[in-house]
Amino acid sequence: MTIKTITVELTDCAATHDAIALIVPLGIDTEFQRFQACEVPKGWVVTIVAEPRTGQRAAVLQPPDPASRARIVQTFSSAGSALSDDAFLPEGTALATAAAELATEARSIAARAGGGLAGIAAIVADTNDRFAYGELPLTERWYHGQGAVPIVACTAGNCIDINTYLMASLRAANYQAAYLTCYFFDDNPDGIASGMHCWVRTRHDGVIQDWDIAHFKKVGRSDISAMMNPVPGQRFALAYGRDHVYPWRGFDIRLPTPSRPMWVRKDGTAIWGDPPVVRLA
Repeated sequence: MTIKTITVELTDCAATHDAIALIVPLGIDTEFQRFQACEVPKGWVVTIVAEPRTGQRAAVLQPPDPASRARIVQTFSSAGSALSDDAFLPEGTALATAAAELATEARSIAARAGGGLAGIAAIVADTNDRFAYGELPLTERWYHGQGAVPIVACTAGNCIDINTYLMASLRAANYQAAYLTCYFFDDNPDGIASGMHCWVRTRHDGVIQDWDIAHFKKVGRSDISAMMNPVPGQRFALAYGRDHVYPWRGFDIRLPTPSRPMWVRKDGTAIWGDPPVVRLA
């Protein structure tokens, strides 16, 4: 068994964002890893909270001083187990549900391919054709403020955008699909994560497949296939699913995409801060 240690160093602090706490997803078990422990800075008050629907855990950290900066150490082992079945349960929320037009299109795509695994591959290929890899401002993301994920003709998108569309399409076509988030470390010798990443896993007739359209696009490949790392590297899974809700101190902390630490304000609003520096020891 191999033990891997990840350090997450925040460059900002609670005072920067008028925040009272930090929320940190603790990590999940998959067949290639198991979450072991999380070490937080001395003096920070720690409360472990659970997401009621899935039971996933996160740590809410309250700083001893608003100007305190956090250094979090998370440990994973290589002795993993299967991903929880709960990861494939639909959330039924706006970010995970297809609008009527998209649902009709996704079902048609799968049916024309003959259904089964071929139907999954066809939906993946269609999603790939609709996106160029890139970043859009939050205000320009076509699904924000919508009651469900709408169909899109052609747009730019990062891993979150692409997989939001793919998840909604797959589930509309009655396929089991899971949305997973992680820290991703490429082969850069400095051991610093290139950032938070996400991908989609499907399960059909006992066959598990991992789809990572965004990484194929980042390296200029159009031959999208089911594989974990088209960009060579290591990933450490932090959570599965979308739209997490963590009860804490009488209000709900909502994480649309649970991944790296987020600052929590007095009303429970969770916001991204400055990107942390994430190192693999």
